[in-house]
Amino acid sequence: MGSPAEDRQMNPLWDAVMETPIYIALSRQMVLRHQMDVVANNIANANTAGFKAEMLLMSEVEMPADPTTELSFVQDFATARDFSPGTLRPTGNDLDLAIQGDGFFAVQAPEGVRYTRVGRFQLDQNGTLVTTQGFPVLAGGGTISLDPDDGPVHVAEDGTISTDLARNGQLLQVVGKLDVVDFADRDALTPAADGVFDPGAQIPVAATGKVAQRMLEDSNVNPIVEMTNMIQVTRNYQAVQRFMDTEHERQRRAISSITASS
Repeated sequence: MGSPAEDRQMNPLWDAVMETPIYIALSRQMVLRHQMDVVANNIANANTAGFKAEMLLMSEVEMPADPTTELSFVQDFATARDFSPGTLRPTGNDLDLAIQGDGFFAVQAPEGVRYTRVGRFQLDQNGTLVTTQGFPVLAGGGTISLDPDDGPVHVAEDGTISTDLARNGQLLQVVGKLDVVDFADRDALTPAADGVFDPGAQIPVAATGKVAQRMLEDSNVNPIVEMTNMIQVTRNYQAVQRFMDTEHERQRRAISSITASS
């Protein structure tokens, strides 16, 4: 048998034994950093109409080791979205729409048909109903145009849009019916920029929610809960860092002891 230093060089498991606690701690820190990004994004969008809070999904990953040792790493594998409804806020704007219950508005994005809960609509220079990003809102699979001279706009609970030429509710003219749909697996929707979702291969189905005019759906983020989550994530990160500092010091002392005795 050689010296402890030689034994260390001859044993390939030595480095693994020495570094494994650090690797496990690093896996936890990486997940915590990602979790902090998710929490920070929720807080940043606490006042964004129609925003849905996100949460990080993580799991324990067991790694093979010797029969007497169990090693478990931490891994985040997905980000889930909370589709619970936000509070409906009255705005007084005829083109502000919200959905009470389940459902999405269909819009024509450059990449194809996308779906959104954000009903802050407006008219473009051609009188086409569009989102604030300029995506046409779909009704019956096509765009819908409104003429301000036709009077106030009325939107029924089923999404039917009418204009009131007589301006007294007695002469309503139906312009179209908004495409309000839902999906069997909302968790499979992929979020994209501008508050829209990509359904992928999913086929939309009829929505059970009702359209509310002159309303906007607020974000469903609870700022107090998210601030609490941020504090907890910060404390967990600091605790892991303290462990890593202690482990580094333990390794330094172990190496110094081996070197001195060789």
